Amino acid sequence: MVNIITGKINSGKSTTITNIYQKTKKGDGFISVKRMHYDKVHGYEIMKLSDKSIKLLVVRDEFLTNDYQIACQIGPYLFLQDALDYVEKEIKQMIKNKISPIYLDEIGQLELYDQCFHNIFLEVIKANIDCYITVREDLIPKVIKKYQIQEVNIITV
Repeated sequence: MVNIITGKINSGKSTTITNIYQKTKKGDGFISVKRMHYDKVHGYEIMKLSDKSIKLLVVRDEFLTNDYQIACQIGPYLFLQDALDYVEKEIKQMIKNKISPIYLDEIGQLELYDQCFHNIFLEVIKANIDCYITVREDLIPKVIKKYQIQEVNIITV
């Protein structure tokens, strides 16, 4: 079963996915944590739910200071290859260990173009493991169609 947590931008999707994990104490996965610089998004960190470890995932182009290997970009946001590799490695291990459900924040425009979390989300789907993902409400039909999701539960926040 794919559980899609949806809503508009800044509606509390990441908070909802965290609350579900904390309430059930089952599974593992990742949420994105927004980092602000005054009133502007500086970037996002990816946080593993089970141990709260964090890794820089996204940097806004104007704040890029290191020689990071960039995997993909949407607007001014640059996604770092090493963070994506880390998430993929960790989720592959979760699949291997039959950890369920798997949480992944978020599936969106980049995945629709076969980037970012696309490959690892495909593996979760193929493994037939229950998962919780966040998706902006306007992208739900495209995500369901692209990944040929059969069993879906939509949670609106």
